[in-house]
Amino acid sequence: MKRLLPAVLCAAALTTVLTLSGRAFAAEDAPADAAPKPDLITNAWKLDFKYATPNTIAIEHADGSVDWYWYMTYKVTNYDHSELFFDPRIVIQDDAGRIVTANLGVDTSVFKAVRDLVRNPLMMSPVEVPGRLFKGEEFARESVAIWPVNQKDVDAFKVFVGGVYGETKPVLDPATGEPIMVPVIDVLTGEQKKDIDGSPLMQPLQTHRTKLLSYKTPGTTETRQAPEIELVEEKDVMR
Repeated sequence: MKRLLPAVLCAAALTTVLTLSGRAFAAEDAPADAAPKPDLITNAWKLDFKYATPNTIAIEHADGSVDWYWYMTYKVTNYDHSELFFDPRIVIQDDAGRIVTANLGVDTSVFKAVRDLVRNPLMMSPVEVPGRLFKGEEFARESVAIWPVNQKDVDAFKVFVGGVYGETKPVLDPATGEPIMVPVIDVLTGEQKKDIDGSPLMQPLQTHRTKLLSYKTPGTTETRQAPEIELVEEKDVMR
């Protein structure tokens, strides 16, 4: 049986779908004018996140079949605080509308192939990365985000990097100015939590400051071995 890398949790506001009034509700459902924006100046903690341009790798199997993957190496450093908890949450959205979570369901052999390809013995497996990150360059962590290449031609994709900022904001109802409330869901059972009186527990719908990297990738199906790729925008958003 193949050993799989565990899912890297995405920012709750991006991937956690909560039940509200009998339907799925997430931060993206909020009206556009209710969506918060990052502060120009913030006192929240942040981590230094350096990344390489995404590239592709081919993994050949024993039966001769080949699977292609994107990979993006990165280095994260804590310069601001004595200790922070680093939990990378990296999500990719391509122009075909597909959304995938980096490293989710990716065999460990792919990580090992990438590490050998880039010749970086210090690269940590995505399994090892989450945890306490102490202050200083000597405690920096290097790892990689890996996701399958879409079988269809993809001309652009976006990479959302969560877990590197501490800034959060609630989504406000534009009609009332009050936070939009959603049920508290038990992550183990998927059931809505209740208080001792049996009443549903509610919480404000939160967004998290997230790094957004937008790329152009013309003709990726024809040039998988050496894809043309261009960073067209880097900015922070609330997701």
